[in-house]
Amino acid sequence: MRHLILAMFVFSTLGSAMAQYEDWTFPKTAVAERKVIPYRYIREANVRYAKRIDRVIDVREKMNKIMEWPRSPFYNVIHGKVMKGELNPYRNDSLTSIYTPEEIAERGVVTYVTTVQDMEFPDDPGAIKDTTITIPFDPSKIKKYRIMEDWIFDHNYSDFRPKIIAIAPLFKPIFAGVELAEQPIYWVKMDDLRPTLVNVELFNSFNDAARLSYDDFFQMRMFSSYIVKESNVYDMDINMFEEFKDDGIAAQLESDRIKNDLFIFEHDLWQY
Repeated sequence: MRHLILAMFVFSTLGSAMAQYEDWTFPKTAVAERKVIPYRYIREANVRYAKRIDRVIDVREKMNKIMEWPRSPFYNVIHGKVMKGELNPYRNDSLTSIYTPEEIAERGVVTYVTTVQDMEFPDDPGAIKDTTITIPFDPSKIKKYRIMEDWIFDHNYSDFRPKIIAIAPLFKPIFAGVELAEQPIYWVKMDDLRPTLVNVELFNSFNDAARLSYDDFFQMRMFSSYIVKESNVYDMDINMFEEFKDDGIAAQLESDRIKNDLFIFEHDLWQY
């Protein structure tokens, strides 16, 4: 009897593996079975320098196009988990207050009033009435993600590296037919998201047998991005300052300056 149960278990396991990877000549389980590698512990006394940076990833850039791979687009990975209640969606980057799934479902919804034929009087062309049309939010319209990260110089290890704290999909809400400024839909802690990212395959254009995961994508900094904020006394984005508000080129140059300052700081830590 035990042999029969064991045989049934083996066949069911093989069957599920083949069903999951039926489009391959071999079962691909490397990414699906990975575990999250925890960050190393950092003592406060060893942190000699730290800088909070916000940057934006635009999936329309060539380097980031893999985030829209149809088999596992990133918006499905993050938004699907949030809507199922498996990830906590935070209201802002302070990461204290949480949205409910019902509140998330309302964000991004477009509602407008239009006139239609009143079907109670189908023969009267002048019989019209107002009706409200609601268009649910389409997560595939998410094209940008905002990342909040800390750049830390750890004196104990003598290295200067970033750690992503949280990530937020961006969207442009529409109110009364007017498209408003871009803003986060919600924030998700990277530590909460990593157990999901580590098991989601990412397309590898060089070798289909060596797929990476989304966790690799973020930890190895394989994305292209631009800086939109560094920690400041006003807690404002670059484009909110008076000197950059109406000058996109000046704001971009300021973003590049911050990026270059981080590079110079790291470069000056060493002697050659």
